[in-house]
Amino acid sequence: MLQLKTHNLFKQLEKIIPDNITILEGGAFRGHDTIAMAQTWPNSKIYTFEPVPELFAVLKDSTAQFDNIHCFNLALSNKNGTAQFWPSENPKRNGIHSQAGSLLQPKERLKWSNIKFNESFEVQTITLDSWAKQNNIGHIDFLWLDLQGFELPVMQSAPNIMQQVKYLYTEVHFIEAYAGQKQHQEVIAWIEDQGFAMIGKDYENTSSWFFGNVLFKRIVK
Repeated sequence: MLQLKTHNLFKQLEKIIPDNITILEGGAFRGHDTIAMAQTWPNSKIYTFEPVPELFAVLKDSTAQFDNIHCFNLALSNKNGTAQFWPSENPKRNGIHSQAGSLLQPKERLKWSNIKFNESFEVQTITLDSWAKQNNIGHIDFLWLDLQGFELPVMQSAPNIMQQVKYLYTEVHFIEAYAGQKQHQEVIAWIEDQGFAMIGKDYENTSSWFFGNVLFKRIVK
């Protein structure tokens, strides 16, 4: 089992995941990881999603120099249409959205940091399968999800795309950080049932922090 390290994560992933693939990132925030992907896999196509309008504007601007990055101002979801979104805010930066916004209302995560959720607003939502059909995308090789507790519903509502995914990097939670979310045991069990094997993670135990990230590789087609 690979122990993933935040400070050199993409150097680790570069050794495992080949270039010239199709990558989809859900929850891009301002594009830090998006840019790292474009630099790590320069011959790949990258589709990235961010539903918060002001964050999306920053994402578009920060990634404009990369021809292989395509940005979408949408929230990946288990339905097409609209939904309430709870954006987060660091109390030290009033009025500036942070990176913990979710389609789920915050719950136990409020006990773990000083991030605030002072409002909610409506965002456009789409399922992976619907988006892929609309954009004539036949497959995703590497799926990267950072959706603050909504990862499992997104995957479960995309049976066509999920069959094509070869590598999957997703956030998992060890508490009910957001109301109604599934915790890590159920998320991991579902992913493994789809033919994936866990090959890396960035945590050693589930008690030191309230979430972690897990890397999977498809072993059954």
